[in-house]
Amino acid sequence: MKKLIWVIFFIVTFSSISIANEVVRLAIGDWSPYTSKSDTKGKLLEKVVTEAFKLEQIDVNYFYFPWKRSFVLAKKGDYDGTFPWNKTNERDNEFYIHKHSLIKDEGVYFHLKSKSFDWNTIEDLKKYKVGVTIGYKQEKTYKDKGILADAVVSEALNFKKIMAGRIDVYQTSKDVGYATIHQLFSPDQAKLFTTHPKPVEESEYFILFSRKSPKGKYFSEKFDAGLMKLKESGAYDRIIAEHRSGS
Repeated sequence: MKKLIWVIFFIVTFSSISIANEVVRLAIGDWSPYTSKSDTKGKLLEKVVTEAFKLEQIDVNYFYFPWKRSFVLAKKGDYDGTFPWNKTNERDNEFYIHKHSLIKDEGVYFHLKSKSFDWNTIEDLKKYKVGVTIGYKQEKTYKDKGILADAVVSEALNFKKIMAGRIDVYQTSKDVGYATIHQLFSPDQAKLFTTHPKPVEESEYFILFSRKSPKGKYFSEKFDAGLMKLKESGAYDRIIAEHRSGS
């Protein structure tokens, strides 16, 4: 009888091991409404990533850090990847990047309605006090263009500095910017902000998979396959629609 019990135990144990999903470990930060450690309504892209990987029998573990650290940890291979980031030539050389983007969004300049701001080329920013978040691609762009930008560690600090008059303008995702403003300020204060009508860019966001992770390329390919299944099934559009309706 004891022998039978041990046989059953080993069968159940090894069966459960064999069918357990793989796990991908992703380093991210707070960037509501796309990613958030604490805001359940700020996890739109976490939901997309989780559901896309699930279609490939892969589970996702999220780890939250400041953005620059998330980037470095993924680049070193301490984690399998990080998101959401824009694709650049430099990042394309440093990471495996899947083909189909997570989401598209406009990058715009935020400022107070009381502050007169206009721009045509990036050189026009030299007339203003500009903010930037450490680790974002704009940090290098401003430096290359000779634009003195005040760098801080988070989106929230940049918007607080706009409100305090310490900077004039800050570029970020339109969705993320307004989500951050409504988190930080009262409704009356939030009404003081606006964006310039001319978009800086249409941004596409991706997961950067580490080239130093043993499964970096594999996870990149698996995610692309899962994301396409999610979009083709209509589930991707439902996730986006549910988020925008606030449900």
